[in-house]
Amino acid sequence: MEGQFSKQVEAVFAKDGPLSKATENYVPRESQIEYACSVAEALETGESLVAEAGTGTGKTFAYLIPALLHSGRVLVSTAGKTLQDQLYFKDIPAILKALGMGARIALLKGRANYICKLRLEHACEENAAKSREEVVHLQKIQRFAQQSETGERGDIVDVPEDSGIWPEVTSTADNCLGNKCEHYEDCFVMKAREKAKEADILVINHHLFLSDIALKDNQITDFLPDFDLVVIDEAHQLLNICSDFFAEKLSLSEINSFLKDVLVAAGTLSGEIVVQWKELTKSVDQSMKDLLLTSTNILQDTDKPIAISKFSDARLLVEPMQRLLSSMADLSDALLQSKDASAEAESCYERSAKFVESLQYWTDVFSGKKTDSKVPIIHWFTLRKSTMNFNATPISFSEKLNSARDSQGKPWVLTSATLSMNGNFDHFVEEMGLEDAKTKHWDSPFDYKSQALLYIPDDIPQPGVQDFPDKVAAKIWPFIKENQGRAFVLCTTLRAMETIGKHLRYYAERDDLPLKILVQKEAPKQELLRQFKESGSAVLVGSMSFWEGVDIKGDALSLVIIDKIPFPPPGDPVFDGKCDFVTAKGEDPFKKISIPQATMHLMQGAGRLIRDHKDLGMLMICDSRLTRRNYGKVIWQSLPDFARTTRMDVAFDFVKEMAAMRKEKS
Repeated sequence: MEGQFSKQVEAVFAKDGPLSKATENYVPRESQIEYACSVAEALETGESLVAEAGTGTGKTFAYLIPALLHSGRVLVSTAGKTLQDQLYFKDIPAILKALGMGARIALLKGRANYICKLRLEHACEENAAKSREEVVHLQKIQRFAQQSETGERGDIVDVPEDSGIWPEVTSTADNCLGNKCEHYEDCFVMKAREKAKEADILVINHHLFLSDIALKDNQITDFLPDFDLVVIDEAHQLLNICSDFFAEKLSLSEINSFLKDVLVAAGTLSGEIVVQWKELTKSVDQSMKDLLLTSTNILQDTDKPIAISKFSDARLLVEPMQRLLSSMADLSDALLQSKDASAEAESCYERSAKFVESLQYWTDVFSGKKTDSKVPIIHWFTLRKSTMNFNATPISFSEKLNSARDSQGKPWVLTSATLSMNGNFDHFVEEMGLEDAKTKHWDSPFDYKSQALLYIPDDIPQPGVQDFPDKVAAKIWPFIKENQGRAFVLCTTLRAMETIGKHLRYYAERDDLPLKILVQKEAPKQELLRQFKESGSAVLVGSMSFWEGVDIKGDALSLVIIDKIPFPPPGDPVFDGKCDFVTAKGEDPFKKISIPQATMHLMQGAGRLIRDHKDLGMLMICDSRLTRRNYGKVIWQSLPDFARTTRMDVAFDFVKEMAAMRKEKS
């Protein structure tokens, strides 16, 4: 029986309700109303909800309106800054206006998004800029910090996101001095946190949300208990972020940054404290170089992640790691003697003690000693040109998430357009520890059958042949040419992306077609998207970062091409470790892990095509396994309900018809 609160929520979405008066051309959507009522039920019963809703359902309004009407405090966690900004600046104010309500809203980002006044001072004093360009960047940041109320680095539009100066002027959880900092009362991070504490609606990102659960940042934690509802938007992304976030990590680059901070801290000490800081830090630095040299001699190549359990030469790295551990222990002992002399020295000592503990752990791992853990751990490392990264990734993180939810005692709503495989939520709820949550699905309100065609060519070789990207480029070019661009080409690997991009440029030149062909890595992602939208008829060739979170409505994007089913790449230590764990339990890792992951990614890629009820387009997937293999048919059934064909003539006629309709409109 429908409760009184659900009826109140339903009335907001009615044809003559508050939303209709505040929204131009408002049309009630049954799926949106049902979604909102399900959130209302979760608020009333305290049960968590996993809500999958197709593109165009209106998820944001559906979860926020019942939350606001319930007069509680809402924490919304999103996948990234773009959605955070959309919620804070656009969606939430629109809802409050429609409801005639007032609420305190706060937007909180990770500490790396705020300038640290102390580190900015040190950067200026120590001349941290490594180039003339960085000198200019540092000066701009300094001027901005003197005038800004928020200190958000995103507000400085003329300093690139990838400038090397940013790490020098922002803090981490490790190097922040907290309330011992001289700028604590006027700290940009602390100001943002104080505002967040008072908010009725707080918008954060997934990394900050997980920081709260894991207590990884004592300066920005303990938000969960204060909120009556937690909404995790774009929840499918939480799976990968959790896997990365709950890993214990050690990086030689991190140690290198720490050594710089030690020398800065040494400058704050009085002359009475006699310690050869430069010699001690130099010893650690030399030990790192020895470890890098030994590793390079053993491995020869770089950038390849290696599982320690399958690394036959692991013991050869024990001795150089022990030397690094010993030199770090010497530095830590010296810092212990001086830690009371200044806040910087105390912070450095605490960090050194953590490094000693971590280096001891990894020395034991490489020695083959067993480590204590409730959950099986995958140990792996990556050698790069000037650093090494060590990772201890848990097989599962569901226990931590479940524990956080239980201790909070309030409902969570996890939502996305892609959480299930053909309506089966098992993979997602098991990974997230949500077996007790209600699961619901609503189809997109778009008329997919009349708006889009899914074409899977049956005359292309199966992936695995050496020249597969070349075959894909040749197959897709006639469609891109006929459509006059307006296409995304989504690739599963960087190599395929580069090969296909090169071929498409050749074909365009050969056929004297003035198409703008944009390829990932040749410019920042947002710049490529800006050029794509402005052109109105470009082709963008990208890898996995373009498969989701991109919203382009209208004729600028009417053809989405995917090279193949995005199965997890072989050789990834975390994926292989999880497969070994599943196999040991007597289950099939291909069915349990590979197919659900690939399906979720493919659904995200397919979701780039139809973003509005007026959109028209074709999705082309160059992988005949979707129609020829049994598992392919399972994946096929999970895709949007587009009209479907394997015939080239049908697909080509569809593209020609789209081009003719565009010509008529213009």
